[in-house]
Amino acid sequence: MDEQTLFLICITGAVAAGGFFLFRLVLGQGNGKLRERLTNRRAEAQALQQRQGGQNRARELFQRIGTAAAKPFMPESREKMSDLRKKLSRAGIYSPAAFKLVTGMKVICLVGGLIVGYVVGLAFDNLLLGLSLGGLAGYMAPAMWLGMQIKTQQRALEYGLADALDLMVVCVEAGLAVDAAMQRVGTELAIAHPRLSREMEITHMETRVGLSRTEALKNLGARTANAPLQALASMLIQAERFGTSIAGALRIHGESLRANRQFKAEEMAAKASVKMSFPLVLFIFPATFIILAGPTVIGLMNSPFFKDQ
Repeated sequence: MDEQTLFLICITGAVAAGGFFLFRLVLGQGNGKLRERLTNRRAEAQALQQRQGGQNRARELFQRIGTAAAKPFMPESREKMSDLRKKLSRAGIYSPAAFKLVTGMKVICLVGGLIVGYVVGLAFDNLLLGLSLGGLAGYMAPAMWLGMQIKTQQRALEYGLADALDLMVVCVEAGLAVDAAMQRVGTELAIAHPRLSREMEITHMETRVGLSRTEALKNLGARTANAPLQALASMLIQAERFGTSIAGALRIHGESLRANRQFKAEEMAAKASVKMSFPLVLFIFPATFIILAGPTVIGLMNSPFFKDQ
């Protein structure tokens, strides 16, 4: 064995040893990072469970207080109860205790508003006005909150329906039935559009417990009171009744929804200039006028013409 061969063997061994050392080093760091990540995840999971446990206890206490306060003021007529339940369903609130909780919160907020109004009335030496405004604001606060929840629910359903229809077209063209397609779309949209996903899952569960597809779709439109979902339910019922292509109908309906959303965006953009005119006239123009004309007015007031007079 000559010196060149021995030198090449030594170089090869050194490179192999160095590569093995680097491999073990990187692998050890990766395992350490993985172990650290798993430990952090375990700690985060425990902290999340403790936090959720505290939130659940606070929610249970809050529900008990609201239920106890709502007992003397529960509506007796079925019409009033039905109206409030419809509003709760349109807001996407399906908890059995939500009806009593909203009614109890009206009483609690009324009492709190009266207390705050009493304090404010004493501070401004107008007790009657403070009590009136505080009580009215406290009584109307739950209704205003429920109205905001309804608007949020309707906006979220309209925003996510076009994407859901695109996925439903893919599922139906792949061979799935409408029920299975709604279940699949509801599962896939759980992160991007959770509100719409929940409504589709409720519709699918209704079909699984024995309702027909037509009744489940009608319940979807009546429960949400959302015009695009009502149109979707009517379209699917008509397509199933007359035997037309469901995938084509879904595609056309999705395109119409996207066109309507674009028209609404253009309408909002056109209204922006009109809405900006009020703060422009009230705040920006006076400030600009003061900055531009202020030095001129001050110089004119210090001029000999005004001093002589």
